[in-house]
Parts: sequence; C-alpha cells; structure tokens
Amino acid sequence: MRIAEQRIERVTVLGYGRTGRAVAAYLHNHGVEVFVSDNAVLSTADRQSLSMRGIPYEQGGHTLRALQETDVIVLSPGIRLDLPILQEARKRSIQVLSELDLAFLLTSGTPLIAVTGTNGKSTTVKLIEAILRQRGVTAVAAGNIGLPFITLVDDPPDVVVLEVSSFQLEQSNIFRPHVACLLNIAPDHLDRHATMDDYIAAKLSIFDRQIASDVAVVSRVLDIETQNSVSRKVCFEDVLLPKGVFVDSLAVHNRANLRAAIACCKGILPTLDADQIDLASLEDSFHLPFRLQREETIGQVRVINDSKSTNAASAISALESIAGPCVLILGGKHKGAGYDALAHAVVKRNVRRVILFGEGATLLKSTLRDVGYTKMSVRSTLDHALNEALQAAQDGDTILFSPACSSYDQYSNYVERGKHFSRLVASYLGQKSSL
Repeated sequence: MRIAEQRIERVTVLGYGRTGRAVAAYLHNHGVEVFVSDNAVLSTADRQSLSMRGIPYEQGGHTLRALQETDVIVLSPGIRLDLPILQEARKRSIQVLSELDLAFLLTSGTPLIAVTGTNGKSTTVKLIEAILRQRGVTAVAAGNIGLPFITLVDDPPDVVVLEVSSFQLEQSNIFRPHVACLLNIAPDHLDRHATMDDYIAAKLSIFDRQIASDVAVVSRVLDIETQNSVSRKVCFEDVLLPKGVFVDSLAVHNRANLRAAIACCKGILPTLDADQIDLASLEDSFHLPFRLQREETIGQVRVINDSKSTNAASAISALESIAGPCVLILGGKHKGAGYDALAHAVVKRNVRRVILFGEGATLLKSTLRDVGYTKMSVRSTLDHALNEALQAAQDGDTILFSPACSSYDQYSNYVERGKHFSRLVASYLGQKSSL
C-alpha cells in the first residue's frame, strides 16, 4: 500500500493494546506485512489471533527484530518516545508514526475535530457528535474515547470527532485537525512526561500544524499559549448558551464543555445557532459511564461512582459538584502532581473522612497531613475502602469515589475499576455494612 506517496511493504507495530490491534488488523487486511512487538507478555487470545493471521510477533521486550527490513514503525499511545528501540530506529532513519499520523495520512480530506485537555474530553467529544448529528451531519466519536481512528479510514463519516491524549499528541508529527480544541490544563501524567512544561507542550502541539483555514478553540485563560498558531482562534467562553432550566442545572465544568462543543461545531457549521440545538437530547452526553455516576443508595447513604477521575483536578471538580457531608475515597496509581490543591480542597470542603487505597495511598496520606487534615484511613483494596467508607458515613451523607489516580496499580483501566466499584455497591444493597 501507499502512505503519503511512499510504498509501504512492512510495518512494525509497537504495543499491542486496543490501538495496536486495530492498526495491525488494518494493515494486514490491506496486504502489508506486519510485525508486532510488545514489552508485555501477550494474552493467549492475542497470540492465537496473531498466529491465525500469520502475523509474526515478539513479546516481553522490544528487540532488533522489530527493525528488520521495516519501512515504518507505528506506535500505540502507551509507547514512550525515549525507548532504546526508537532511538535505534532514528539512527537507521526508519520513519516513526503515531496511530493519529497514520490514520490522518489515509483519510484524505475528511474533516477532523480533535479535542484535548486534562478533563472533560470525552463529554465534549460526545456533545459534538450529538450536536452535529442533530444538524444532519454524520459524525463519529473516536480516538482516546474508545474507537481507534484507524478503524474509520476505509469508510469515513462526514466528520470524525477525536478525543486525543497528551500521549498521542506527543507521538504525532503529521496529524492536523481542522478544528482543534484545548479545554483546560491541570497537572497530570507527570509519571509519563518529565515536567509540567513537557505536558503542556504536548497538549499545545494540537495546534502546531494547523493552517490559516483551520480553527483553534481554546479557553480565554489559555489563549495566550496558542498565539504562535496561524489558525483562527475562538474562545469558547464567548459562546452564549440558551437560557433555561436545562442549562442552569449543569455544573460549571459541563457548561464549559457545552460551550466548547458548540464552538467546535461552528467550525464545521459556521451558521449554527445555539438556540437551534435540542438541549434535552444531549442529556446522555453529560452522563457517560463512571463520571459522577450515581449508584443505588445504601441505607440512607448516597454513593457516587467517579472512577473516570484519574487526576487531582477532576477529583476537585467532583467535590465541588456535590452538596452536604461526604466521605471521599481516593487512590490508585498517582500521577505525581496536583495533589496539594486536592488536599486544600478536602480541607475547604470539610470532608467527613478520606479513605485511601492502592499504590498512591502513602503519597496522598502525606500530602493531606501536610495541610493539617488527619481524618483518614488507609486500606489495601477498593473492597475494604468502600466498607470503611460505609462505616464512616452517616445518614444523609454522600460517599464519593473519585480516585484522583489512574487505575493501573490494580486494574487494567478506569472502566474495569468503575465496574468493580458498581458491583461492590450492589453487594451492599439492603444493608449498611456486612464486614
């Protein structure tokens, strides 16, 4: 096959997670010789799938086999750019592409909207998809939200709406969205990016290759950071929302997401009027799974499942969105930054008790103590953390599970963690505590 006028016969896919699987399948189905290299041990199902397709692979580490006679290397989002195998690839002048780069090169002319930011990406992407569909535009949400971009290449919709992460942007040197949106920036992923400046630079790179006919949607607070971009800038705070009960009921962060979504849609449909939008039909976009998801009440205690909270800023927003006394469950694999602000928010909110679990518990406990907060417990697992929270909660309280950490110490992703928490809550129905 040809990619950007280059004849490609052999491609190495680094990383065989969801994105890597989709890339390998696409290339194999289009007659490209594929080699898969993964640092982890592949599952039995993955090994069987690769063997059935006749795709050679290596597991448990990247070796020079990955570079033999390959024309291009395509990266899965989890692949770090400082890996020795990539340093060797550069010495050999082997082209390295992100999945976003590859799909962009293969989708000639399809309008792209890309949304990034520390928090609110998935909600904003789903809002954009829903609004465009209301106006008769076939739009599909893809990218970091779950559906790899590469899967849309052969039969693209009218508009592809992409959620893009700092990991994906850091890897990309070709990808250029026609409408690019940066929602916000708060400390996150400093376990991957060396410094906060590196994280910010990765986010801002969403605008780097835009041209004058493209649109950059930003918060006014961040607008100055994009001043070197040549694209047309739009501050989403300038979008006027229709007045009414629906908009008034939205949390502050969701009003910002809605403004950003409308601004992005206007980049595709310039005459779009916010008053034309059927707001009620957008309700589901504000209630994606494990984002402030209300579980069944246990006794007189309300339970909120916010497993998607993978950084401190999102946990702060969650705390600010609920009223009344609460018990907060935090923990997982910490991101290395932002927790001072969360600790101050806990003190300001006068949280009844904080229950900590997982790998990040020690850091979180120390950070909370540094601001004078001492009403906390440490438990090894989420099961024990919920039980402790139920013992601490009083009638009328809310238990808020907003981890402020990634799930990778004990779970494969936030969805698995959220589902586990939902099952734990269901096991307590009809009782307050059983352990």
